[in-house]
Amino acid sequence: MTDARLMTTAPALWLPQGSSAETWVGHDCQVREPVIVTRLLIVRRNSGSALEFFCVPSPKGANLPTRYLLADHAEESSLDGTAKLIREIFGHTALATRCVGFIRNVVPSPDENYKYPSPWAHIPVHLVLSSAEPAVAGEWFDLNRGHAELSQQHWWRIVEHFLTTAA
Repeated sequence: MTDARLMTTAPALWLPQGSSAETWVGHDCQVREPVIVTRLLIVRRNSGSALEFFCVPSPKGANLPTRYLLADHAEESSLDGTAKLIREIFGHTALATRCVGFIRNVVPSPDENYKYPSPWAHIPVHLVLSSAEPAVAGEWFDLNRGHAELSQQHWWRIVEHFLTTAA
């Protein structure tokens, strides 16, 4: 069963002309194929009992832990890619997750530069259901700091929805 609902649709300037990006949110969303990228949402409560989420450093700044599934003409399944991402972040794969939202790239007319599936390609955000601590460098953000520093990220609306409805 899924409770995914469409939250926003916006033009996607990084995609071929006429394309858009949809943001879907829920508390238990079905992972929709094809998946091109998988992300983890790791949360904890700080000493003041507020929810925080974990980001890792990336070339473009703080980002949710992310794994690209289509690289060098090889394709990795969503399930395998998410398991490998969990292993990279925690050092083991014995952690359960559930999807709390996804970005859907809608590309009705791909051009020669667009190498992903069309008309849809999905990027799910998986909530880690345990309180395990990441084994990699990163930093924790609360809702206010996340909004101030990360609200331009495609995944921000999913994280914001989760943090405000789970509190």
